[in-house]
Amino acid sequence: MISRRDFVKYSGALVFSFVGKKLTPLTDLNLSPTAPLIMQLDWKYNVQFAGLLLADYYGLYQQRGLEVEIKSVNLHRGIFEQVAENPLILGCGEQDAILAAQVQGYPIKAIATMFQASPLGLMSLPEKNIQSLHDLVGQKVGMQGNTKKVMEFVMNTSGLLPQDIEIVPISYQDKYDRLQSGELAAVQCYIVDEPLGFNSQTGILPQILKFSDYGYDAYVQVIFAHQWLLEHNPQRVNQFLKASFQGWKLALNDINQAAKIVVDFYTKPQSKYHNLDYQTQSLKLISDYITFGINPEQIGSISANRWQEMSEKFAQYGMIESAPQLADSLDSTFGSLESLNEDLPLILS
Repeated sequence: MISRRDFVKYSGALVFSFVGKKLTPLTDLNLSPTAPLIMQLDWKYNVQFAGLLLADYYGLYQQRGLEVEIKSVNLHRGIFEQVAENPLILGCGEQDAILAAQVQGYPIKAIATMFQASPLGLMSLPEKNIQSLHDLVGQKVGMQGNTKKVMEFVMNTSGLLPQDIEIVPISYQDKYDRLQSGELAAVQCYIVDEPLGFNSQTGILPQILKFSDYGYDAYVQVIFAHQWLLEHNPQRVNQFLKASFQGWKLALNDINQAAKIVVDFYTKPQSKYHNLDYQTQSLKLISDYITFGINPEQIGSISANRWQEMSEKFAQYGMIESAPQLADSLDSTFGSLESLNEDLPLILS
């Protein structure tokens, strides 16, 4: 089973097949001002997308004159390729993956963010008493796929040498067993999700280390769009973002109700996310990431300075080939707080 970050990074790897590829001419697509927009998620329906799903459920997009289809992850096609081929598709992903795609020529720009901080981190057994990265010196840590580069990044920024901690490749299927057995001192996790699953399966509440506490100041669940859409239909993009972050406001204002809507109307019955208690707990954790370091009125906004600083750090530590020019990477047109958080009379049904 592929993990969420590995899939996004795999999508980024598909960038290399994009250069020189002949895309469908835009003239062959229905790009009229009334054509539906598609929001392509980078993972399965769950409360990590609660704001978008509530905007859909309550008809907030329609109230703004938009027809929007929110699609669950397509595990057979890279998200960047989908957006490049159809300017009416918007996507979301992690900052480093978006930057890597931009460096390789994908015609996309970041426009807003759902998470103000990354929920990537490590979890360990309580008896290990792992309180910081330095407590892992001389021990083994399990990382999945390209997340090894994130671990190397936080080690570097913490003054640790590559040989100080042994990074071991793991799979999604065996990570819990290898942690419980004591083979590994810690394993990577998505903090708003996996520790809950581990606790549910084992009865053990793991100790957590957040990569955001060690210099990994990246944005996550960043919404991006095709440059054509931004140039030709900025008002539609603006209305889409207003509705989306109004949905997030609703989700944060009533977490229990938001989780119930997502579980009842969006998650698949066979999915691990089709569990109300699990999704309610997850959304409570997510709420902290939506407003991390900002006031509630600023949800959705991206700091241009922080975006560029992290871009340069990613390039410095080899996570991307080079840092794109800010103007080519981030469209700040939609980042004004007034723009994203304008009130709209709601008709909740």
